[in-house]
Amino acid sequence: MTRNSLTMALSIFFLLVVASPVLPRSWQEGATYVGSRKCKECHLEIYMGWKTTFHPYKFQPATPLTVIGDFTRNNRLMVNGKPTLMFKKGNQYFITTQGPQGTEHTYKVNYVIGQFWKQMYVTRLPRGELRVLPVMWIVETQSWKRAKNWIKRPYQYACSGCHNTGTQINYHAKTKTYHTTWSDMGVACEACHGPGSKHIRAPKKEKADSIINPARIPDPRRAAMVCGSCHERGLSIDGEYAYPHGYRPGDLLTFTERPKIYPNGCSRANRQQYIDWEKSPHARAGVMCWDCHFVHRKGKANRYQTKLPGSALCRSCHQVENEGIHGIHSVNNCIGCHMPAIGKRATKGDVHSHLFRVISPKETIMAGGLDKQPNSCNACHYHEKDPSRKLLEVLEKVKTSGWGKTLHSR
Repeated sequence: MTRNSLTMALSIFFLLVVASPVLPRSWQEGATYVGSRKCKECHLEIYMGWKTTFHPYKFQPATPLTVIGDFTRNNRLMVNGKPTLMFKKGNQYFITTQGPQGTEHTYKVNYVIGQFWKQMYVTRLPRGELRVLPVMWIVETQSWKRAKNWIKRPYQYACSGCHNTGTQINYHAKTKTYHTTWSDMGVACEACHGPGSKHIRAPKKEKADSIINPARIPDPRRAAMVCGSCHERGLSIDGEYAYPHGYRPGDLLTFTERPKIYPNGCSRANRQQYIDWEKSPHARAGVMCWDCHFVHRKGKANRYQTKLPGSALCRSCHQVENEGIHGIHSVNNCIGCHMPAIGKRATKGDVHSHLFRVISPKETIMAGGLDKQPNSCNACHYHEKDPSRKLLEVLEKVKTSGWGKTLHSR
């Protein structure tokens, strides 16, 4: 085979295997969402594992079992200088606050978003439009906090593509009404595997070829896009949706990323893990999301679905000597230094960086302070006696002299 023919053969292979859809087009076209309960009929063990993760609980009806905010005692908050009241009648929940036009109104809470770090509240307006109300409950502090005040887009366009599975917005322009439906309220099987109607009907010998399995996508970066379709921040290409509307697992992810970042490029907000990872050495080395995280079940000894707790996971691949810069902390706290908790989901520092690199105090000094650029050291050493400049001096001494000599000189 000549060099030119070999190049052509490889190009054809790429087009067929990597650049083309993962499934034959006949299987993709016309498939509809069936809901996780149908998946459970054949995949009970996987279904039960998935139920132990956070994904199923991203969006739920407001009931005494799902509402965690205090609607009875600690139930007042000032929003825009005016009081907001959260209260309960029977098993129903209400929030009295300023509406989008600035006039006070009482809204019924129909749905809740989340419950593990924070909880937000969604009301259904008379024409079916869903709106996120301007208060949220913070789990760690057990207190109310103002949420973004009446965001520009209805829930259907701002959140539903990631917090629900199989969303059908069903907006009728003539009547200006919504009849929105989902196959599942939370993040369910078909969010990652695609609609399953044809998979259910397929004969046994064609079952595997009738559904998307991200683990079988030849291009691992395209497989990671399944996770990235929700773990990133931005707008659809047309600018109408705050999620990649129309994306299905196996597609190329087209999205306009608009991350909230610090001066050094690391994320300062949640829902940007994929954006961090894209820029990380892990991405370049081929270390993917599922290499660290379980997909279908709770993680071991932690709530992040990681395959090992804490730094034990890092050290299953990275072996380092307990000396020099790695000897500063005898426990080799990989995550504390290489994945500092500097982002914000509900409270400051409850999101770990996924750039997988140490952020030096020098970057804080160059940016003009911790409020502008946090660093790995001050994520733990946050007392007044631990200024960034002093921590940087310690690091430089360790690099040049070793930890033992540094201790002696102090």
